[in-house]
Amino acid sequence: MAADRYVTRSVRGTEAKTAGWGLAVALVVLALLLVVVVSRRHPPEPVPGSAAPTEASGARAKEMLGELLGDGAPHPVGSVANAAVRDRILARLRSFGYPPTVEEGIACGKDGVTCADVQNVEARLDGSQSTGTVLLLAHYDSVPAGPGAGDDMAGVAAILEVARLLKTGPPPKNNVLFILDEGEEAGLLGARWIAEHSPLAAQVKAIVNLEARGTSGPSLMFETSGDNAWLVHAYTAHASHPITSSVFATIYQLLPNDTDLTVFKRRPSPVPGLNFAFVGDPTHYHTPADSLANLSPASLQHHVDNALAAARGLAEADLANPPRGGLVFFDILGFFVVSWPMAWSLGLALIALVLALIAAVAAIRRGTAGGGGVVLGLVTFLLTVIVSGLAAFGLGLVAPRVPWVANPLPLVAVFWLMPLAVTGLFATSLGRRAKASGLWAGTWIGWALLGVVLVVALPTPGVSYLFVVPALVAALTGLLFSGTDGVTGPGGTFGVLLTAAVAAVLWFPILMPLYDGLGNGALVPIAALAAIFFTAIAPLFLAAPTFLRRSVPLLTVLAVIVCFGISLVSPRYSAASPQPLGLLLHEDADTGQTRWIAAGSPPLPASLRQAAGFKPGQVVFPWSPSALRAPVAPAPALGAPGPELTVLEDSTADGKRHLRVKVVSPRGARSATVLIPEAARLESAQFDGLATPVQPSVFFGWYRQTILTLPPQGIELKVVLGSTAPQDWYVNDRTFNLPPTGDALRKARPDTAVPYQDGDMTVVSRKFKI
Repeated sequence: MAADRYVTRSVRGTEAKTAGWGLAVALVVLALLLVVVVSRRHPPEPVPGSAAPTEASGARAKEMLGELLGDGAPHPVGSVANAAVRDRILARLRSFGYPPTVEEGIACGKDGVTCADVQNVEARLDGSQSTGTVLLLAHYDSVPAGPGAGDDMAGVAAILEVARLLKTGPPPKNNVLFILDEGEEAGLLGARWIAEHSPLAAQVKAIVNLEARGTSGPSLMFETSGDNAWLVHAYTAHASHPITSSVFATIYQLLPNDTDLTVFKRRPSPVPGLNFAFVGDPTHYHTPADSLANLSPASLQHHVDNALAAARGLAEADLANPPRGGLVFFDILGFFVVSWPMAWSLGLALIALVLALIAAVAAIRRGTAGGGGVVLGLVTFLLTVIVSGLAAFGLGLVAPRVPWVANPLPLVAVFWLMPLAVTGLFATSLGRRAKASGLWAGTWIGWALLGVVLVVALPTPGVSYLFVVPALVAALTGLLFSGTDGVTGPGGTFGVLLTAAVAAVLWFPILMPLYDGLGNGALVPIAALAAIFFTAIAPLFLAAPTFLRRSVPLLTVLAVIVCFGISLVSPRYSAASPQPLGLLLHEDADTGQTRWIAAGSPPLPASLRQAAGFKPGQVVFPWSPSALRAPVAPAPALGAPGPELTVLEDSTADGKRHLRVKVVSPRGARSATVLIPEAARLESAQFDGLATPVQPSVFFGWYRQTILTLPPQGIELKVVLGSTAPQDWYVNDRTFNLPPTGDALRKARPDTAVPYQDGDMTVVSRKFKI
């Protein structure tokens, strides 16, 4: 007891001397580092078109992009507009001295739902002493709703600029193959055709894929596949402004999202690769706002720089015998990349934990902390994170219920600032009983424990560095600088500040893009992660003067209330950040019923509701489940002929039904879907002899077989069914536009709403008794 009283007097004396400058300095330093991180995350300014031919120019790439986009019309797979884009790509490649070719064939998605005839543009640059082929890959089709300037024509333009540059210099060591494929938006169809049918696929030993999920922001190297150590080193050796992290790759691995690289990394013999994308302005994604006017020239320049760096690095690598092993990696403010082998991760995490425990024991032996205080510090750390997460979950229930809001800054600020308030409140309540050094020791034991858990629990240890590196720094500074005064003395305070600064440099680049990448679904994770981060400065609250110790949590809470209030009253959408809202005309050719359908994020704009008398909560299509509802309004009759399905063969063998049918669209639609009920037990399907996957997926009770490039003469579909009973099938055909009777509705849609994904459509359906 006497020792405890002595420690209390000693710490309080230090608090009086330091006057709590640590907390104030920490908040200023963290704010300045946030500004630095924001500035360093900005992509490089575009190099003008007047630059030397040997220099990568974003301006030249943008000029090419404008030429490729033509009139800026959407150009989905199989469309006339996409054929025009393809012709312009071929012309560009010829102008650079390449003899491009086109490979064509029918490809289907992994679940057999969607098939299309695709045409992939290819060009090749032979290497001087090739050990394999490097593939640079992007897709040139867009969704029907928008022109796809960012997704993915920016990638196409970047690859064309790289193709031009590599042609002007000496030949690389390895062969470089440029493929601009078709049908990615429909289910990675072009890439699937390459992987399954192209003779070129066997030559490819490494892939660089370019993508986008917005129209601005840095070009992130967000995914690696296979043994990535040599890939990362090859890229970073030539990258001038790398923005990357193994955290991105780990998160992406846990998401259901796919790109063309996914096809190659999931092959029986996976092909390793790097994936680049920019994700700023995500509300432009798959809408008419994904346009040349909205595309950031800086993002395009960064895309070119990254593609060139990766291509040059891999073109000089030994592709025949690449080294094995994966990396944990992260950039430091875009200047350089730090990495270590994944195999080291558990060892480093355990070292951080041991050092944190040693530092805690040293604090106890110096008399600046007690064993109970360390335990209470760990409890305080855990409660701070848990309470912040629960509070964020509660706020999320009343936050704007849209994927992305037009002005996200106030909303995102709420989930950054609220954990700071919780950190201060717990530090000055529970933490006071633990004393500053006990709170510090328990906190960093918690960080180190999380580092160990993440290494063990996640598929890869790519996230662990966020915890391991700061925990190592904290333990070392605690051992070196925390003397008899503990962390509240000048040396200890310096150690806390240094550790917090290191954590900020690592954590801010991860926290910042989460909202752009994941939308409102990222708010709770942001708060939980921010809570962990702010515990790095929790001990400084105890050394702060009373007015500062109390005012920081109070002012932060007030800021949270103000920001949350602003987010609640702010418009959900704007012309720059529009509401995704497509208009559909559906005509049932059997009954003659014709309806307008509003498909998109609620609420339905008043101008649209009034223009057609929409009624909310109506079943969308005859084959839709009762739970799938949308606003529906009566529409003038289209009078178009419905799709036709003719049974060419119908036989039974071994208790299975074999059908061969022909699907035709008399009105000339290029897209058609055959819906087969789940009770039919579909076992296999073929479009014009191309087998779709053997385990077709069921969606809302239906097997869906879609062809996006339906020829005028129709297409044959062969199926094998496990049931021989009669069934009711539906067939619909679609055109990605509205008839003239939809002009009034289009005009009534406000400029804060735009078509999304498949855009405005006309759908005609019929039911068939099979």
